[in-house]
Amino acid sequence: MSRTRINLKGLSLDRLETLSAIVAQGGIARAAGGDANRQSLFSRQVAELEAWFGVDLLDRSATPSRPTEVALRIVRQVDEFRREMDAIREASGSGRRTVVFGAGERMIRSYLIPWAAKVRKENLRLVFRNLTSSAIRVELLARRLDFGILRSDRCPDGMERFALKPIPMCLLLPLALAKSRRKWLWKDLEEIPLVLPEGDGRFARFLRGRALDAGIELDVAMECSTWTQSIDAMRECGIGGFLPKDLEKQFPSGFAGISLPELNEFSDEFVIAWSAAEAGKRPEIAHIAARLGRS
Repeated sequence: MSRTRINLKGLSLDRLETLSAIVAQGGIARAAGGDANRQSLFSRQVAELEAWFGVDLLDRSATPSRPTEVALRIVRQVDEFRREMDAIREASGSGRRTVVFGAGERMIRSYLIPWAAKVRKENLRLVFRNLTSSAIRVELLARRLDFGILRSDRCPDGMERFALKPIPMCLLLPLALAKSRRKWLWKDLEEIPLVLPEGDGRFARFLRGRALDAGIELDVAMECSTWTQSIDAMRECGIGGFLPKDLEKQFPSGFAGISLPELNEFSDEFVIAWSAAEAGKRPEIAHIAARLGRS
């Protein structure tokens, strides 16, 4: 069929970008951000795309609806098209080159923002997206991120990467309490209220193991899902907690670090990952990777 005779009714870049947002956010409701009008619009746009393609793009038997294989294939093409258009626009103009990073709040604040200060005179538009390691993995594979900082064991195979320095953990206690003992052991924490990380992550499991070895249960006064929340809780409530040392500049005042046996044996290991194929298309990716590696 001649291209001029293809019926484009129901197909548009706006609708395709809506589908891309739905897949990235994990459903229509999340992509709409709780806005009922936008949710209705997005549902209609997906239905119009489904009519044009002649197939279902969302599996509505699941809650929330899951994208079908066809939808994922479409989104990959849309994202590739958008990246190419952005690259052409940036290469042909004098505007800032957009580079998108995915990282957790902690790495954005302790690593990326200080690094951004070093390259502020370069012609860059830096986008920092606060994502979990699992989400970063997905977004790197979908080429929706230029760089991702994630735990080394979550890095996708085939990606270029370099390892960041291991990040040790430390225990902080209010100053008066910290000075009440010359030497601290794990068993001494039995009646010390603490802020601990929420969930079942590596460090939470490490703490449970040390408490079990010492024959105690830690006094968990509060659990927080991010380190910045833990810092706020320690500051406001005046209770101790464990924090990664890369956030030292943000540690609450009036606290002192405590040395514990085996605590220095635990460290977080992160890598910065990027696509070699994308670096081949966009020289700035390879240049930025080199700059990050020297930071």
